[in-house]
Amino acid sequence: MADELAWLIGRYHPDLAWMADDVFTIHHGWLFQYASELKQRGLKLPFECISRADRLNPQVVETLAEIGCFRVWIGSESGSQRILDAMERGVTVDEVQAAVRLCRSNGIQTGMFLMWGYEGEELDDIEATIQHVKRTDPDIFFTTISYPIQGTEYSSQVAGRVESLKAWSVSSDRDVRIRGRHSRRFYGFADQLLRSEVELEHTRGKSGIEPAVIVDLQNKVADLRTGLRASSIEVEA
Repeated sequence: MADELAWLIGRYHPDLAWMADDVFTIHHGWLFQYASELKQRGLKLPFECISRADRLNPQVVETLAEIGCFRVWIGSESGSQRILDAMERGVTVDEVQAAVRLCRSNGIQTGMFLMWGYEGEELDDIEATIQHVKRTDPDIFFTTISYPIQGTEYSSQVAGRVESLKAWSVSSDRDVRIRGRHSRRFYGFADQLLRSEVELEHTRGKSGIEPAVIVDLQNKVADLRTGLRASSIEVEA
């Protein structure tokens, strides 16, 4: 891998790299060997990667920083421990928050992946996710609506309720409707509410902000929360 990185740098002179590995820090021994090899060769290219919160510790994060990691993406999925346990993620909300703090203390940005709509998720779980993101305060976060992947427990749970939205030749595994699940409008409200709550939290922390701006954001959040709760009775037919 060090050979490949050296070739890429010499051939293309990139500004940064994306390490396309589901869990770049899965094997700590390998990571430390790789870091040692890069240091011996004098190779250092800014990069971002994906990890699990439970595969990050002080030594791992320090090593990532030393070899040029500028952002770590963490699959948080939910801020509700009940939903994380149902997913069998093997990670806790507290571990995710601690991992983000650890990265921040070493000058590494964090990205967070979140997922709405896992089987059994309700309003309280969505509110828990919103509070989790506000408390954790990642540099960036992405959301998606859960979709079944063949071979997973979730796929087995919803198999009898899945309908494709597009022809197989032009679709992906995300182009599906799951009957009985909350409507896409409901998850649209959840997404907007999350982003507005985070924006409000950041705005409150800035100096010189006009009070009217805060009030407008508070009203927006209140309207979105009302819309979320009103749409919670809507399900995919």
